[in-house]
Amino acid sequence: MNRSSTQRPHRAIRILATCAALAFGATGSASAQDTASGPQARSAAAVVQVQARVVGIDPTTNSVSLQGPQGRVAEVAVNPEIGDVKKLQLGDIVNIDYRAALLMRVSKVKSDGIRQRIETDAAIPASGGVAAQARVVEVIGTIERVDTKKRRVTLRGPSHTVTLDVAPDVSLAGLKAGDMVQARFESATAVQVMRSGQSVK
Repeated sequence: MNRSSTQRPHRAIRILATCAALAFGATGSASAQDTASGPQARSAAAVVQVQARVVGIDPTTNSVSLQGPQGRVAEVAVNPEIGDVKKLQLGDIVNIDYRAALLMRVSKVKSDGIRQRIETDAAIPASGGVAAQARVVEVIGTIERVDTKKRRVTLRGPSHTVTLDVAPDVSLAGLKAGDMVQARFESATAVQVMRSGQSVK
């Protein structure tokens, strides 16, 4: 993604994102913690409402990277039928409502120092009969922080670090900073992009 620290003129853009959960079967082993989320994960991710700055635009995947007030960067995929990220500019200020990325499965793996990332897309129903694309990401990465009270995990992958809400039926027992894990999560996916009351298409 192209990135920039230069702030451009303010653009009021409201992005409503959904992170509708998908159910995956666990593939456990005697030595690995491996828990898959169920249907209740659909509403597990907290709704985030922030003003953020566009720091990355990827026309290939039609996604944007947004930096919040505390410096956290979140990647949001936009359904091409809903909005065109090429109409955004680096430095644009956006008002965004979205469900945080949701950790759906995690298991410890042997550490070989190699981090990997695999992405797949799955169609999910959205309002108005539109089929949004849910980006499912599977990574091998290193845990940087486990917040058991807020049920959040910060994971450093091959390209960047992401903080994930944890599905209700995913256990955090035995996980700690420094663990190498294989994790599957669903990233935020925008289903509506508006600017001055008009769709950004």
